[in-house]
Amino acid sequence: MDPNTTYESAAKELDQILKDLENDQISIDVLAERVDKAGHLLIFCSDKLRTTENKVGEIIKKINL
Repeated sequence: MDPNTTYESAAKELDQILKDLENDQISIDVLAERVDKAGHLLIFCSDKLRTTENKVGEIIKKINL
């Protein structure tokens, strides 16, 4: 994954992959490649959300002290 990838860009790419799949715009020759890419993007987004949630939780705990 590109180190400059943002959550927003990853989510946008996932959305495009989904639209292409729904519209049968991905040929069978590249299907596995796109599904693999989608898997990596999902993991990236999930990790980013989890990290952000943890950071927000830590900040809230500090504020409530």
